[in-house]
Amino acid sequence: MILPERSDGGGRKEPVSPFVRNPVPDCRSMDAGEIRNGIAGIERGKRTMANLMDYMVWRGDIGFDISPWNDVDALAMANLCYLNFQGIDNDRGWTLAEAKRLELVRETIVSCFEGRKAQFEAMADTVRFGGIRMHHFITLTDEEQGLQFSATCYDMPDGTLCVGFRGTDGTFVGWREDFNMSWQTTVPAQEAAVFYLERAAEMDERPIRLVGHSKGGNLAAFAAAGCSPAVQDRLREIYSFDGPGMDREVFEGEGYQRIVGKIHSFVPQTSIVGMMMEYHRAYTVVKSDASGISQHDPLTWQIYGPRFETVEKIDANAETISDTLHEWLLKTNREERAEMVDTLFSVLENTKATTFSEMMGERLRTLTGVALGTRDLDPESRKAVTKLVGLFLSLGFGNLVERYRLRRAETRTEPGENLSEEDSPESEAGKNS
Repeated sequence: MILPERSDGGGRKEPVSPFVRNPVPDCRSMDAGEIRNGIAGIERGKRTMANLMDYMVWRGDIGFDISPWNDVDALAMANLCYLNFQGIDNDRGWTLAEAKRLELVRETIVSCFEGRKAQFEAMADTVRFGGIRMHHFITLTDEEQGLQFSATCYDMPDGTLCVGFRGTDGTFVGWREDFNMSWQTTVPAQEAAVFYLERAAEMDERPIRLVGHSKGGNLAAFAAAGCSPAVQDRLREIYSFDGPGMDREVFEGEGYQRIVGKIHSFVPQTSIVGMMMEYHRAYTVVKSDASGISQHDPLTWQIYGPRFETVEKIDANAETISDTLHEWLLKTNREERAEMVDTLFSVLENTKATTFSEMMGERLRTLTGVALGTRDLDPESRKAVTKLVGLFLSLGFGNLVERYRLRRAETRTEPGENLSEEDSPESEAGKNS
């Protein structure tokens, strides 16, 4: 794709990115104020904020044969993993374009569903992504085993196989499994990820890319570390987007050391989920136009052309959470961590809140519940719980409680099945208000 050029005023020309305001704005649909503001922005050289949806518009008509795979493509595929589709749980599956035409997306209890569905529909309409075939989709949730797992295979136009792992969904069991990583060397979803990757690799000899957001990023890295050396040799790249780090035993293991150089890790400025665990691959910090925990949503991450907008380091809030978690991990054993996780989630459940705004309005009651619920914990865990709940309140993490309440709606519905109006999250929240 050949981009138009503009002069920088000194005789030198540079390409005009599609994410830079048009040097000659179309004024026919603008009022006088918008025209003045637009021209002022051009004169200051300001770029418009762009995200994955903008990327589809700009990059959508360019195939992988012209513009090779990049980090933003990986994020798009990782975010796609959150959707359930009918008819792709077999070796044939459907292309994205076919899935959109046949309306195969199933509504599920997952955060940002509408935004992710809109992203899928935009991808399906592009030359770049529309022909990607999805197959061997699987989704499992087992509360007794503490398992929430979902993965999909994607046949990419560049001849590679992309295996995508879903992150934490809207179920309580999924969020708890994230925290269980702090005291369990291996959680059920990680074991499932290794098994899935090995089976996917048996289909043929293509190079493989792994992608995942949130817990899905951890699963991608864990599966790469736990698979056979023969499969590891075929891994081209491993992408973790705001995914938790690794347990010490995994990090120091031979399998992880064999693939650590292939891991590409990205976190937003206020990373919370990505700061969990003791050991992390060196990460790139991406600029987000959201605040607090909302930055975990990939659709808020800022993009410039085929790359992310980046900043030098995570912000002070993320550093505080990281330091708190790491200090606690260093000063406690596995039994104490398990007890802390149980207490933390019991405290969140007992607040009786359903939304972040309710938790903010009942801050005193929440902190009182923390004090009562942590009386029997060891000192380090008590301090960690109190500090983390306070941070969650200030950063918008209170909606963990809402996710817990949505669990009951899911237990009445088969995975991927549409919710009735009576069983909708809104109706459930109304019953508990």
